[in-house]
Amino acid sequence: MKRCILSLWQWRALLWYLVKVDFKVTYQNKILGYIWSLLDPLMLMAVYVVLVQYIFRMGEPLYPVLLFSTLLPWHWFLHAVQRSTTCITGRGKLIQTVAFPKILLPTQEVLSTFSQYLFGFGALLLLLWAFKVQITIYIFWLPLAILAQFMLTWGIALLCSVGGVYFRDLSNILQFSLRMLWYLSPGLYSVADRIPISYRPIYMLNPFAALFETYKNILVRGQPPPMQYLWLALGLGVIFLLLGFWLFARQERNLAKEV
Repeated sequence: MKRCILSLWQWRALLWYLVKVDFKVTYQNKILGYIWSLLDPLMLMAVYVVLVQYIFRMGEPLYPVLLFSTLLPWHWFLHAVQRSTTCITGRGKLIQTVAFPKILLPTQEVLSTFSQYLFGFGALLLLLWAFKVQITIYIFWLPLAILAQFMLTWGIALLCSVGGVYFRDLSNILQFSLRMLWYLSPGLYSVADRIPISYRPIYMLNPFAALFETYKNILVRGQPPPMQYLWLALGLGVIFLLLGFWLFARQERNLAKEV
């Protein structure tokens, strides 16, 4: 595990180069360039707003911006995990011919998608301004929420990058599982409106329930985050990250043989 962490620092120049190359390859020869990274959550937000607010007549005040505040971090997590699942198997020839720390590949996917999240955060600020949302002192909890999600995303990405080598159907299984996780998390709805009080302690064990409610509260509602559950999400992030490093350290030498 220590060796993996040291290799990330020693090879940091290559890591940042991979991130920059990923951006150039993804958006080259596209007229709107980086704007495409925003179109997916924005269009999805429009579909959900029409469905929830205008067809089902549901949703609390400021629903569009509340929804977008969860879609952005969700797309960061979703794309990081999906891309990490095939980041090693999709680069078999490179791994077999060039000696470099393989942990750079899933880490690069997490950093690339995190960069897209930061880019999209500017659009979220514009939405907050357009809906005349007042920013409160609770905004200072945002770095803690982002840290918790970063560790959680990174840890799961490391686990999936190794799992994708040995179980080639993992990407298909994740496609369904992650969709279920989205609907089981309070992105489209509010915990206070849809989850009975007696079930909330169990429901909030889902780290994205705590993270989504935190993003909504501190960015839009001007309320404190659900602290006990935010700390739980942070603890789960640490656990998944340690598990990811441990598994990757054990299997890294075998990855080139398996791809």
